[in-house]
Amino acid sequence: MRKYEMLTILEAGNDETNTGSSDIQQIISRLGGNVTKTDIWGKRTLAYPIHKKTEGVYVLFSFELNPSQTFELRRILGLRANVYRHLIILLDN
Repeated sequence: MRKYEMLTILEAGNDETNTGSSDIQQIISRLGGNVTKTDIWGKRTLAYPIHKKTEGVYVLFSFELNPSQTFELRRILGLRANVYRHLIILLDN
């Protein structure tokens, strides 16, 4: 398993931040990964509108995952309506 960081921009709704981040943690766990840290940065104004929205909630995840499962994680997050953007970065060991 390799170590990754993922920054996500979630929909800035009413108290859906904790639900959205816990859903992503469950997805990583179902794929055989282990979430080591979740850091909610809070609501921020976006540089440009995404889906006609101007605010989003930034959440940083640190996790371990099998490299073959990262494609599936990207696919699942791309299908979620409440996830505006995500970026997965492989960390050096």
